[in-house]
Amino acid sequence: MKTSQMKYDVVGLGTVVVDHLVLLSHHPVQDAKTNIISDAFQIGGPVPTAQVLLSRLGKQCAFIGSWGDDQYGPLIAEDLAAENLDLSGSRALPGTRSGYAQVWIDESASTRTIACYRPEHWLQSADLDESILTQARAVHLDGWPQTTCLYAAQIAQQAGAKVCLDAGSLKPGMEELIPYLNVMNCPRRFISEYLDTDDIHAAGQELLQQGPELVTITDGANGAWLFTDSVRLHCESLPVLSLDTTGAGDIFSGALLYGILEDWPVERTLKFASITAALKCERLGNRDALPTLAEIEAVLQTKELHLSRWD
Repeated sequence: MKTSQMKYDVVGLGTVVVDHLVLLSHHPVQDAKTNIISDAFQIGGPVPTAQVLLSRLGKQCAFIGSWGDDQYGPLIAEDLAAENLDLSGSRALPGTRSGYAQVWIDESASTRTIACYRPEHWLQSADLDESILTQARAVHLDGWPQTTCLYAAQIAQQAGAKVCLDAGSLKPGMEELIPYLNVMNCPRRFISEYLDTDDIHAAGQELLQQGPELVTITDGANGAWLFTDSVRLHCESLPVLSLDTTGAGDIFSGALLYGILEDWPVERTLKFASITAALKCERLGNRDALPTLAEIEAVLQTKELHLSRWD
């Protein structure tokens, strides 16, 4: 099927959780109390967060995932449906608990601390509607659940879709999954865990050799690196007054995928992803904080982010 005939731009498979964001003036010391400035509930997870951005930027998205039949399940389903994500491949699993995370955001330090319940159960490979995966230009993954994710990557690759991974943290089965990837994004801490190195240049080369055509490595205020067989780039970060970094990597991945789907040059794509993630950090959460395409383009046109290259 031609790309123009695909039903979906992006099909996502991965973790979905309810985030309880708690904004604090400072992180309390052990065995002490502090006042809450504000709090809010949102739907999180690397893949659905990236897909909400993509949907708002005009892409057709479907999410494949599961949640419990507890009090949080309807919140998840209603939120994702309201963001125009096709949920026909998702379901609530009876007798299970939804993923939940409490996120303490330190306003003074612009850091966050997370405690979470991971989802109790996951969709298995046999639960997947393969027809959804084969109607996608790209399939976006976070590595969970391990065997289902690998199976989805194999189906997507056979169908000719671009297979993309937001690695986040080291998970079981990464060495089996990475050879099926076209695009891989990860934070700097991932390469330390997976490759046992802090050398970003060496890590980017090593990950390319394992399968992906394009690799990005992010490091917060230190910027982001992009690697292909022919291009090596570093983009400085956009200076912003950061309030909440929760989901910044998810948003970077979504914006990166947007640029790839638009068939932009890698230079523009890397700048676009870096700017989008930075703008999100200026505001709390991962819904109201999402910048519009007009806001991103305005910064892209008016701010000169330095790109450096090396051989």
